[in-house]
Amino acid sequence: MEVFTLHALLTELAPLLTGHRLGKIVQLGLTDLAFDFHLRDGRWLFVSTDPKRLALHLTTRSVRQSEIEARTDTAFVSLAKKHLSGARVSAIEGLGYDRVARLSFVVEEEVAQPVSRDLVIQLTGRSANVLVLENNRILASLRERQADNAADESYQDPSPPAEKIDPFYCSAEKLNELIATSENDPAIAARVHLIGFGPQFAAEFAARTHHEAPPIALQTLLDEIFAQPPSPAVYSSAPLEELKKSLGSESFSIAFAPIRLAHCQYLHCTPFASVNQAADACFTLEEERRNFLAKRQQIESQLNTRLKKLQALHKNLAREQSSFANAETHQRYGELLLANLHQAEKLDQTFRVVDFYDPEQRSLAIPAANQSTAQEAAEHYFKLARKARNGLQTIAARLPQVEAQITELQANLKRVHAVQQSAELTATLREFGMTTPQSEKKARPGAAPKKQEKISGVRYYRSSDGYEVLVGRTSRDNDQLTMRVAKSFDLWFHAADYPGSHVILRNPKRSPLPQRAIVEAAQLAAKFSQANNDSGAKVAVNYCEKKFVTKPKGFAPGQVRLSSYKTILVEPGEAGERLL
Repeated sequence: MEVFTLHALLTELAPLLTGHRLGKIVQLGLTDLAFDFHLRDGRWLFVSTDPKRLALHLTTRSVRQSEIEARTDTAFVSLAKKHLSGARVSAIEGLGYDRVARLSFVVEEEVAQPVSRDLVIQLTGRSANVLVLENNRILASLRERQADNAADESYQDPSPPAEKIDPFYCSAEKLNELIATSENDPAIAARVHLIGFGPQFAAEFAARTHHEAPPIALQTLLDEIFAQPPSPAVYSSAPLEELKKSLGSESFSIAFAPIRLAHCQYLHCTPFASVNQAADACFTLEEERRNFLAKRQQIESQLNTRLKKLQALHKNLAREQSSFANAETHQRYGELLLANLHQAEKLDQTFRVVDFYDPEQRSLAIPAANQSTAQEAAEHYFKLARKARNGLQTIAARLPQVEAQITELQANLKRVHAVQQSAELTATLREFGMTTPQSEKKARPGAAPKKQEKISGVRYYRSSDGYEVLVGRTSRDNDQLTMRVAKSFDLWFHAADYPGSHVILRNPKRSPLPQRAIVEAAQLAAKFSQANNDSGAKVAVNYCEKKFVTKPKGFAPGQVRLSSYKTILVEPGEAGERLL
């Protein structure tokens, strides 16, 4: 997504969302979010921070229609709900020189004055992210940031690119100079030297310079983007309805823009009433294509795996067939050794015998094959001959079957690659007798989502950073929690030198946990231990990753051994939020 496109989307979003309260927040996969602002038409605000498909627009697609699991229990969603739930949108603005959007909220709290918080959406390539801020202090981050070790880290907008020029203040002389130093290519000059120009608008600027002088072309383009009502459209390699029927086509091409594009005049143009509608149509179709290609690739991978196994089997069978080709030689060696049983002479690991098959009956040296007598060597060669004959018969019957299967699989691969639609792909799978890929399996419409199994004998808490904390009740509950429920990278806590509960701080992403979450889990371990009776004193709590916790045979319930651990001093307390 380019700066000018984001500007058009935000200009349209501002009057639609301002004054609305934020409702549900859903995370789709690792990089996507959906926000419900209770719009009358039911649309949600969709955000994708995946560098390959950056997006921000209102969508008519429901969360259930997404093929990615929708979650409301992630750390980011929990924190975003805590700080923004029910907040009212007060303003929406873009950064202007970069792909950053800021949604400002007014949080009406019961005790204090209304608090202002922001939702910052960075669509800046690999560094794309979504942040929740309060006075520019980061409260939550969707994607892990390199400097997230500081709980009170502050946020700063990216600085304007010093090496680029604001197109509104680029004189005609300067623009012509930039083009002259860029191989006389206006597209290169715009992308390299002008703020806001990505591939799409740079190509549009270059196309307009074919009919207008570059300064005039630049001015008219900026006027259409910023001063005139938008003329959104989707440009595609075929009409949209046809494109939906050919998702797997190699010529598939689609893009949208807030203005009419001269350089796309040879593509099919579908106008839309709003920029968000055009964006939704474009991104939805692109998502359907990505999902389709992923499914087709998965099926092709399955077929290729089978094909490689059959080709390896065919190669092995052919190699064995060639090794069995000496069956007659082994049979002859065995017969000659028996015929020369009494006069066979062993010299240098060979038996010297008379070759009765030779008209001149010359002597022949037969390898001893590590056998000590001619009788044993003859039996050895007869055995090899029988094995070779049986093998040849088996291979002769099996090779044509394997070759037929290889031919069929190669034909099936070509058929699958030629499939253009999901329904056709499913029908082809049934014809092949293959199961539907796991990614195609969807929950039954209307079925309730599976709830996490409730663990008996455990208290549930959520830390201030949104991480789940589990506290055991009895000694046997501690064993169950530590040895069966906890994962290797979860953190395990227990009060040092005091009987008490085992505490598990969940770490689903296997990444370093915030210090605040560690402190709160340690406080719970101190709280639910006999050390809590020593009022006013800080308690030493041992903690480590669960993989360093073992329970040797014969240990009493709740008793474990630690191979490595750290110790932290905390005051006992029921930290975090108690979950029912």
